[in-house]
Amino acid sequence: MKNILLCSSNPLLIKNLYGVLRDEGFAVETVEHPALAVKKVLWTHYDFVIVDSEPFGMSAQEAGQVIRSVSPGMPIMIMGGEREKDPASGTDAPLDLEEFKRTIHSIAV
Repeated sequence: MKNILLCSSNPLLIKNLYGVLRDEGFAVETVEHPALAVKKVLWTHYDFVIVDSEPFGMSAQEAGQVIRSVSPGMPIMIMGGEREKDPASGTDAPLDLEEFKRTIHSIAV
């Protein structure tokens, strides 16, 4: 089973994505803040990290940069905000759940 870290302060987003990811066979752990996502990556192995880009405290892009520096091979998806050059680094809102599942499977599997 693949381990995914889901970072968002949006309870509806967490509820929806958590259910989708669990149904797809992933083990999912959630945190509310990007800084906590960085700490979790330092302590625990994840196969994939998803960070919501709501602007508070450490930005999702900053968290992605730190996570990439400590775990260079780990795929990271930053939801919302500007898409980076790496197509696996972001997805546009509104979120199409079927596209989301395809993206997760193509990256995390």
